[in-house]
Amino acid sequence: MSEIIKSAAFILASIILARFALPANITPIIAMAVFLPYLTKNKHLQTLLPIGILFLTDIFLGFYGSTMFFVYGTMLLISLLSRSTYDAKFTGILKTSGLSVLLWHIIVNFGVYLNGLGTLTITQTYYTAIPFDFRLLVSTLAFSSLFYGCNYAVSRFISKQASGSKPINFA
Repeated sequence: MSEIIKSAAFILASIILARFALPANITPIIAMAVFLPYLTKNKHLQTLLPIGILFLTDIFLGFYGSTMFFVYGTMLLISLLSRSTYDAKFTGILKTSGLSVLLWHIIVNFGVYLNGLGTLTITQTYYTAIPFDFRLLVSTLAFSSLFYGCNYAVSRFISKQASGSKPINFA
């Protein structure tokens, strides 16, 4: 059990640090929200963990006015979407990842438009956001794939250990 706690702490710390270390819009936060139903049945954890990490890192990265309501609301919707569209297949996680970023693009950029300086039309706001949200899509798909692959590898390793096969000797 101690190893599970250490692993979970390492993963969470990695996700938090990634928000500080990676360029803007390249983040594992949406991928984590999409992937949590694969890891836990705890609905509170599925919903609150991504929002909690977002809030914790925003304390250090800075708050950004009323657009935050759109960001946090979208993260809540993504968590709910991930729970309702849960599919244990790789294609299922890719579909949910893509749909999550599409939701992000529509809702968050609407918030940016509403809270903007009035210099861009709504169409210009959405158009201007495409390069940023494309990076978000690529990173979300990449991190979701990474999470899925790691989860698959660990579950295969555990099932081999449970079936009594010889442990791998790396020495």
